[in-house]
Amino acid sequence: MLKQLSLLVCFALLACSHEPERVKAKKQQDSICVVDSTDAKVCISEPAQRVVSLFESALDGLYMLNQGHKVIGIPAEIYLQPLLFDAYSKLDTRIAKRSISTPSQGANAINIESLMLLKPDLVILGSGQTQAVDLLKQFEIPVYIMESSTYDQVKEELYEVALLTGAEQRAQSLLAFSDQLIADVATKTARQPNKQSIYYAWSGGRIFSTSGRKSITNDFIELAGAYNIVTTDASQPNVNPETLIEWNPDNIVLWNTQPELIYQRKELQGLSALKQQKVFNLTPAFIYNPHTIKIIVTAIYLNQSIYPEHSDLSVAELKLKILSELYGENIAKALMQ
Repeated sequence: MLKQLSLLVCFALLACSHEPERVKAKKQQDSICVVDSTDAKVCISEPAQRVVSLFESALDGLYMLNQGHKVIGIPAEIYLQPLLFDAYSKLDTRIAKRSISTPSQGANAINIESLMLLKPDLVILGSGQTQAVDLLKQFEIPVYIMESSTYDQVKEELYEVALLTGAEQRAQSLLAFSDQLIADVATKTARQPNKQSIYYAWSGGRIFSTSGRKSITNDFIELAGAYNIVTTDASQPNVNPETLIEWNPDNIVLWNTQPELIYQRKELQGLSALKQQKVFNLTPAFIYNPHTIKIIVTAIYLNQSIYPEHSDLSVAELKLKILSELYGENIAKALMQ
């Protein structure tokens, strides 16, 4: 009970602070400097005008910040995954025409030569690409590394990307909106008397790869008024079928994975979630991307899905409100079709 109360207080306090706690950005000798997720300082002399973003959540954030016109390079997955392509085509006609370059051959396969030919003044990458980062820094190209592993980090990184691209005011507005809405949603979902458990499985059919308590997955599960059945703090633990059977979660949540992969597993047929048909797929992944401030959309959808008799959250109305704030009403309506 104490932990649940602390969580509610934590989310409620978010509405009082619209800037990330870890913002270390500041102007130094006419430069804009931030500290990224690897604790590396990233400095540019003026707001970036030519941005290559090979981290999909960062690309999404640039469009939220109204900086999409500065994007000159995107991840190959945008063109390769139909649902992602459909969503981003609504955000940028250049993507619809497949005219923006993709200097990558997958999540961790960057074509440095192709990237260099784009002449970027800022490159945004996900963590774990040390070799590419070192090469780019040799050419004095600013590289900002993102992780987006918790909601607090999502906010911090969005704000820092905004500083690097000259969109600070827009970021402040988005974060104020997000913080207030999350506080409101947390207040409502915390009233749930009998909290249910959730087991979360990673995208791409990795049903025995999950997320622990110190993760953004845990953030949206608790915001939805449920609890993570995984008790370890490890952010990316793997489990075996026997463990999942022992846990016997009330709900199973998938992200961009067909529920049939769960329902077809003979050894899992005894799980309560399967018997009660409570396996939920967060799709389309673009709308339910918890590695952005759209974590709120994910939480309200889950709250209504697992507590249909008790939820008083209007999912369609709130989804339209959130997407309209992030991308504009016309795009929001197109995304919801």
